Amino acid sequence: MGEPIVTGPRGRIRVIFNPNAGSKGGISTNDTSEEAVRAAMAAHGLGDELVATDSEEEAVAATREAADRGYAVVAAAGGDGTVGTVACQLLGRETALGVLPLGSVMNVARMLGVPRELDGAAAVIAGGAVRAIDVGEAKGTLFFEGGSVGLNAAVFREAQRVDAGHYAALFAALGTLIRYRPPRMVIHLDDRVLTTRALAVAVANGPYTGLGFAVAPDARLDDGLFDVVVFSRFSRTELLRHFAAIAFGRRRYSPKTATYRSARVRIVGVHPLPCRADAHDLGTTPVEYAVRPAALRVVVPQA
Repeated sequence: MGEPIVTGPRGRIRVIFNPNAGSKGGISTNDTSEEAVRAAMAAHGLGDELVATDSEEEAVAATREAADRGYAVVAAAGGDGTVGTVACQLLGRETALGVLPLGSVMNVARMLGVPRELDGAAAVIAGGAVRAIDVGEAKGTLFFEGGSVGLNAAVFREAQRVDAGHYAALFAALGTLIRYRPPRMVIHLDDRVLTTRALAVAVANGPYTGLGFAVAPDARLDDGLFDVVVFSRFSRTELLRHFAAIAFGRRRYSPKTATYRSARVRIVGVHPLPCRADAHDLGTTPVEYAVRPAALRVVVPQA
C-alpha cells in the first residue's frame, strides 16, 4: 500500500460488536465474549465505547452516528459480514474502519495485515496507520474482496448455503459441477475485449475471497485496479483442485490462469451466467464491476 495518511487513530473510537460472529456450517467457530473485547479495548487504550448489536440495522445506525459525530475510528468486532456492514457506512467519510477479527475466515483482516489474535488486532487500532483502499461496486452492491462469474459463482452460491447450515446444498453444488458447461463469454476491459469459454472469471479487488482463496495473490487494495483472473484452460476437476490448493490463504501459482488489470470489467455471456460479489448473489450476466478508488479509510499495522 502507499504511504500512511495519518499515524494512530487520534480521536474517539467506537467498537461495533457482533456477538453471533464466527460460524461455519451452522457450527460456532468463535467464542469471544463481550467481556474479552472490552478487556482488549482497555488494555490498549481504545476507550470503553462498545455497542453490541443484534441486527445489521443496529450496526448500520451505530456506525452512521459515530461517523456523523466525527469519530476517528469505528471498529468492527465480528466476521467479514460485520466488517462489510460497518465499512459500507464509512465510504467517503473521515472516520476510519478498524477490524477486530472474530469470524472464521476474515479475508479483509488478512488483506490488511491485521492479526487474527484479538490483542494484536486491538494494538493495531491503537497505534496503526490510516490508509485509503479501493472498494468495488457491481449492480449497486459494494464489495471489498472480489467478484466471480461462471462456475465459481455457481458453486460459491451453494457453498454459502452450506455455510449457513443447509447441508442439502452440497448435493446442489455437486449437480452444478456435473451439469455446468462453459458457454462463450465476452469480457470488456479498459484496454481490450476478450472472448473466451472460460469455466470461471474472478474480478479481484484484493488477493483473497471466499474461504481465504488466494485467487489473485498480486492484487493490491490501493492501486485503483481489479486483477481479472480468467480460468480458461481448466477442466472442472482441475478447477476444484486449484481452489482447494489456494484455500485459507495458501498461495499456489497456476500457469493455466491469465490475469489482466482493469478499473472496469463488463462480462456478457451468450447465455446468462451466475455472478457474485463477495457473499452477495448478483443474479446473472450481464454484469459490470467498477472500482471506487481510495473510497475507504482503514487502520492497518505500521509499515
